[in-house]
This record gives sequence, structure tokens and C-alpha cells, in this order.
Amino acid sequence: MKYQALTLKAPGIARSILIPLVASQSKILCEKFSIEKIEADVLALIDTGATNTSISKRLAESLALKVIEQCEVGAAGGVHIANVYLIDVLLRNMVEFTNIRSAEFMTNEKFDIIIGMDILTKGDLAITNHDNRTVLSFRVPPDTSHIDFVEAGKRESNL
Repeated sequence: MKYQALTLKAPGIARSILIPLVASQSKILCEKFSIEKIEADVLALIDTGATNTSISKRLAESLALKVIEQCEVGAAGGVHIANVYLIDVLLRNMVEFTNIRSAEFMTNEKFDIIIGMDILTKGDLAITNHDNRTVLSFRVPPDTSHIDFVEAGKRESNL
């Protein structure tokens, strides 16, 4: 896979991280069932606490997504049954993640996708907060080595 990266810089310390992306019905489902592929430019929340990527009810309806199944979803409000869709997600200037199983969440006014660990673990994610500014950087595929702040601190203290 070709190396691709995305960096976003907030004007201050960010309390949440929203990124622009393009979402659509899975290309495979569109081809299989002769469905028109509708795309939408939306904001997504980066959520390392979410196991899977999710899509808002509003966006699912506007893209005319087809439900592929239902599942139980545990959230802050308890467990509920949610529709599941198969979507493609294109991060700006990056790789497209295809056939992502996405459970529906109730619409939020700020974002329409929650990017979970199912996508984030396909690459490396770093969030830094230097000089009163939050910077997020994400790369795919993962690097050949790990970031280790403990080891970096040991090397720095030995200098």
C-alpha cells in the first residue's frame, strides 16, 4: 500500500477532533444491486473509544443507504438496536476505506460519522499539543517502528 498521510492543526487545544471526509454507500453493494452511489462531504469525529465506525441516521437517510443487518449497540444511554450499513469512507487526500460495517447513531449537529478503531488501527495516529495547539497526524500504512515516549525520554535524559 502506498504511504499516505493527513495532518490537521487546530487553532488551540482541541477538546474533540473533527476531520473532513467523503462518505458513500459501499461500491460493492452499489454494483451488486445497481444502486446509484451518492457521496457526501461530512465531518467525522475521531473516537479512539469507539470500537467501530458509526454513521448518523441523518446521513444514512440522505445517502439512501440500504440496511444490511441490525445489531445491539452499547452506548452511554444503554444498549439499543441499531441499523447497520456497509459504507466507503474517503479521508481527504488519503486512502479510501471500503466496506466498513457502520452502525447507526442518533444524529449529532456537529458530525455525521464516528471514526472508530476499526479504521484507526489500519494506520498510525498521533495527537500532539505543543505551543497551545493540537495537531493530529494519521498515516497509512503503519510505520515500521512504534512511537515510544518512554524510550525517547530515556534517550533525551542520556544526552
